[in-house]
Amino acid sequence: MNVYVEKSANDNRWWVHMDEWRVSFRTPTEAEQFVGVLTARLNAPHSLNKIASVALRPAKEA
Repeated sequence: MNVYVEKSANDNRWWVHMDEWRVSFRTPTEAEQFVGVLTARLNAPHSLNKIASVALRPAKEA
């Protein structure tokens, strides 16, 4: 996931971009804290056993 912070040119907001999504923050500190938590969660170890035990939804037929 491509994650970065950008200052809005039009207003006093800060945007955290996450691929095609973005979230607005009032201060650069809030934006950087969000990026820190998000990055930690993305980089955290994930158990494949927990992922595999989740029931998958059946595919929708057209």
